[in-house]
Amino acid sequence: MSSRTRWLPLAMMVALQALLLFHNLDLLPIWGDEVFTLQTVAHPLAEIPGIVQRDIHPPLYFLLLHGWAQLPLPWTGLAALRAFSALMALACTVLLDGFWLRRWRPAHRCLALALFAFSPCLLLYGRMARSYTMQTALALAAVSLCRLWMREPRRIAARAVPALLAMALLLYTHYLPGCAILAGFGLTGWRRLGPARIAAFGVAAAAAYAPWLMTLGGALRAWGHASSYSLGPNPVVNEVIKVCFATMSWTIGETFFPASLLLVPVAVFLIWRGAVGRAGGPAPLLAVAGIIGYAGATRWVSWPFVAARLLWLLPFATMAMAIGLTRLRTPLRRAVTVLLLVSFASSTVLYFRRENFANPGYASPVREIAERVKREAAPSDLILADRYNTDYFALQFYLGTLRAVSMTAGVTVPSTASTIWVVRNTRDVSPGRLVSSLGEVVCRGRTREDRFYSRYPEWLRAALGLVSKDAPRYFYEVDVCR
Repeated sequence: MSSRTRWLPLAMMVALQALLLFHNLDLLPIWGDEVFTLQTVAHPLAEIPGIVQRDIHPPLYFLLLHGWAQLPLPWTGLAALRAFSALMALACTVLLDGFWLRRWRPAHRCLALALFAFSPCLLLYGRMARSYTMQTALALAAVSLCRLWMREPRRIAARAVPALLAMALLLYTHYLPGCAILAGFGLTGWRRLGPARIAAFGVAAAAAYAPWLMTLGGALRAWGHASSYSLGPNPVVNEVIKVCFATMSWTIGETFFPASLLLVPVAVFLIWRGAVGRAGGPAPLLAVAGIIGYAGATRWVSWPFVAARLLWLLPFATMAMAIGLTRLRTPLRRAVTVLLLVSFASSTVLYFRRENFANPGYASPVREIAERVKREAAPSDLILADRYNTDYFALQFYLGTLRAVSMTAGVTVPSTASTIWVVRNTRDVSPGRLVSSLGEVVCRGRTREDRFYSRYPEWLRAALGLVSKDAPRYFYEVDVCR
């Protein structure tokens, strides 16, 4: 195969992927974590490590993003920061092909590239101003380089040193994939490399990470004392929901028609079929890393965000899915491939139309609500916001100079407030239904107007009905009490 023929499929995939990733980067509203990113990278470079250290984040992503924002880019503000994530998503595709796919049969290689490059999950998280795709690119490099070293244990300079560099960069980007992959490599690689080399690698990684080890220790202590996020009192049901949501996100994305849900078990079967029985493959390392990563993510974030925190596993999952497809008989393989790609295409259309989000928070109406409040509110009005189940920081970002007051037990309503605006989620998860009670109290004796935003898709409302007696019809509501 000529060099041109070898690179043409990758070039075509990356070009099409870039069209999707860089189109209308301001489509979705900002959300709370992106507000932190935007505010942090606006500081001078020397101040950023201290800021992220107080928030127990590693600094590398924010430092690079600060430099990126100084370039003469065709985007500004949040869109410019999201463009960096999109660029990292393209880098993931190139790394996946370079490390794993370039020697595959052409048809199989194109299939694997398409499943990853056009993954609805990658499209969603590859356009956010967070480090998800940078973590994924560095995790791909770290796992691939560790695997190459395991194949050639004696080549320390050529194999071990690049693996160590990739691991250190990953740790300086985010603790979760760095610690998980380092542990997975240590627990599965010692048979090939020997305990002495593995121990030396671990010591070298700790030495490279020495400036940030105390911050890592603080993050681990905070993780140990964190409350596990849950939807209800049954821990088994909670874990099932978390696993199912993450699996759905990885396989069909988070914007889809209900019929696509039938493809989730098919995709899981294909991933399992493609992962087992491959001697010398990355499955053992990734299995250990995945278990550690899942344990870390589910304690730190609530169920809709597990898929994002484990995005670094997506390239390997889609590669296993492609292998699973190649093991099917030709007619069945073609039919399943078409169904998957049609599902991907429909998910992409729904994403750009801001419809059918499994997590409506990503397409929340905070921009529309804030614009209405700024347009209609008087200077003496009071704006109350449900901080338990709304994106308070995103709302405050769009309100600008207006201040939203967090709804807490101690909040007071000044007598001078002519109108009270209550911005809240229709699902009250506050302790003792504090938000609902407070909303009733502050609006008592006033004329109340309720407006609702973001109607739930019927399939999602039915799913919410399984864990809640009264599944709401809308995601957000604004109560205006005059």
